[in-house]
Amino acid sequence: MTKQHNITVIAVAAVISAVTSFYIVKNNTKKGGHIIKARVFPVLNGWGYDILVDDSLFIRQESVPVITGKNGFSKKEYAEKTAELIINKMKRGEHPVVTTFELEHILSVNKLQHDRSGATQ
Repeated sequence: MTKQHNITVIAVAAVISAVTSFYIVKNNTKKGGHIIKARVFPVLNGWGYDILVDDSLFIRQESVPVITGKNGFSKKEYAEKTAELIINKMKRGEHPVVTTFELEHILSVNKLQHDRSGATQ
């Protein structure tokens, strides 16, 4: 087997696992109302976040999603906003994924707010 084939198999397995877990949480949320919250933490190259359902780890995101590489978010607030987006999607019964457009929006809105305050980056 080639390296590319192995990566594809692992990626497909990860997606299937995430979707299955998502539907279990979605169905349970409708029945009993679970508590979903985020926890932001430092990583080697920035910030990451966890999504917890009833205090159990559901998602661990150590790098910026949809971006090639293993770098974390450059600022804690970016990780917080992205985790908030994921939680809101889960509460609405949507897939807990971030699109490139959503990520660009989070980063540019925060940058604009930061720039307007007169602070430097």
